[in-house]
Amino acid sequence: MEYFLPLFLIIPFIGFLIGLVISRQNENGIFLSMLIPVVLQIILGIGFTLYWVLFDRSVLNIKEITLYKTSDYSFFIDLLFDKVTAIYLLMSSILTFMITVFSRSYMHKDGGYKRYFNNMMLYFFGVQVIIFSGNFETMFIGWEILGISSFLLIAYYRDRYLPVRNAFKVFSIYRLADIGILLAMWLLHHLFHENVTFVQLQNAEFMQHHLIHNSDVILVASFAIILAASVKSAQFPFSSWLPRAMEGPTPSSSIFYGSIAVHIGVYLMLRTYPFWSSVLFVQINVILLGLFTAFVSSTIARVQNSIKGQIAYSSLAQIGIMMVEVALGFENLALIHLTGNAFLRSYQLLISPSIVTYKLRDQFFNTSLRRDGAQSKWQTKLYNTMYVLALKEFYMDNYIYKYFWFPFKNIGGKLSSLSTKKAIFIFLITGVTGFVLYVFLDYSRLSFQSYLPNFFGCVALAFVLRAFTIRKHPFGAWILLVLNHFLIAFAVSFNEHFDGIETVFYLSGVAFSGLIGGGVLYKLNKQETFSLDNYFGHAIEHKNKAILFLLSAIALGGFPITTTFLGEDLLFSHVHLNQPFLMTILALNYVISGISIMRIYSRVFLGPNHKWYRPEARRSA
Repeated sequence: MEYFLPLFLIIPFIGFLIGLVISRQNENGIFLSMLIPVVLQIILGIGFTLYWVLFDRSVLNIKEITLYKTSDYSFFIDLLFDKVTAIYLLMSSILTFMITVFSRSYMHKDGGYKRYFNNMMLYFFGVQVIIFSGNFETMFIGWEILGISSFLLIAYYRDRYLPVRNAFKVFSIYRLADIGILLAMWLLHHLFHENVTFVQLQNAEFMQHHLIHNSDVILVASFAIILAASVKSAQFPFSSWLPRAMEGPTPSSSIFYGSIAVHIGVYLMLRTYPFWSSVLFVQINVILLGLFTAFVSSTIARVQNSIKGQIAYSSLAQIGIMMVEVALGFENLALIHLTGNAFLRSYQLLISPSIVTYKLRDQFFNTSLRRDGAQSKWQTKLYNTMYVLALKEFYMDNYIYKYFWFPFKNIGGKLSSLSTKKAIFIFLITGVTGFVLYVFLDYSRLSFQSYLPNFFGCVALAFVLRAFTIRKHPFGAWILLVLNHFLIAFAVSFNEHFDGIETVFYLSGVAFSGLIGGGVLYKLNKQETFSLDNYFGHAIEHKNKAILFLLSAIALGGFPITTTFLGEDLLFSHVHLNQPFLMTILALNYVISGISIMRIYSRVFLGPNHKWYRPEARRSA
């Protein structure tokens, strides 16, 4: 039976490819390119699940493709089918079918009809990769696809300020989830000395053998997993991004942030439960996190001034309770709760315009003054305090900006003297020196050899922080981001002896995407004016350049369309557990460089078009 599992990924992927080549004028063809694969997925999913329930019920696991293998490392695609997969498969397929049918008329005659359905199909493919993943590497592929499709759907109305701004904000928060997964993969690789699968995590004897003397690693890896799940499912203190993500079309908000994508964090916690549940301290933290999220979200939902925001926070409260259920080991209850919440929130979001109309009519004809009962002084003070905290969303955005983004902006601002020319000069000096040391000398005998990885890592981070704060020159920021990857390769190469083909894997994708993206910016600069101080909306008049640069940007950021994605995981595996400083530098580099890359794309190609003859949607739109 397990040999049928690849079909569940092949069907949506083929549908996505077909949708790309259909003419944008052919609405019926575009609609069918998504409807048919989704219907096939439902039929195959129901038939496969029924057969599995009646005749098998064993966990199905298949190691499909080995992309790269060395003596101590193997990057392979692993597919898994069990009870959790079956629930998510049927839920996601049925909901996607309903939203697809609804979207046909809702998006009719919309200028971005094809773009909308292509992004929805990409999202559906990413979800299927995640729910059928049998290891972290396979899950991370779907995780990245889900992230970029999320960005594109939120920024669907790309000529408006707020959708683009909120899409970029959500993408920035999503990068924290990505780093949580990467850190977990890195720690588990060193803990188990292999790319461990989820089936192995369920093996009590296997787990006991490896975990008995590694409590510190287990604790850090567990919190990395919790970070990834919390960000993806908008748990406290990352809850504020979810209402902002509702800027896209209502159907995509319904399927993405009301039902499926926002529950992926719960899926991650279910998959890794045998690992982190072995530590009572971690379990208690998950329970407290879920309870506090439920309390905060319920409070904020009561004062929201938009129905989408109210539904979003109400859904988060339920997801917080699901986290508690998972932590207590109530897997079946969590799955039932998850399915019910997903269908309910999808329905509520789809009918939200009708609800608003009904409420307005009801308020007009049936308004009555509220009469509060007598309250003591402390009750009044508590009520007012909670009301203000709810209005301010418990200052979650303020704290994230203050303690995470602003420090990096301040450091980058202090590097303002690092111009592009100076950066290239520094890169040439350090690069040539590093090349000579690596190729012609036995650097392992040098007294300062242990400092070389940290040195190159710090220089790379300085380049990224400077690119993060550049306001005027996108081309200069792009060059810094490309050079950063070469410095990372040096940092890891001096850290451990390994096959040079791994570095080639990594840098070949970097060089290819860097040249294409730089070429697009250079050519566009000959035709138009732009900077990173404002949104310029060049995608309206330069659609092909916008698509080409987007592909280059996500490839440079590690999206799984070039060898950079594989090389990134390969290089991270050569950082040791006793090098937390180096891994912290690389992790920060990964987060900030990805944000800087998408910032260039957003500012140059998205947002209100700056030309006077184009209608411009102001910030309040």
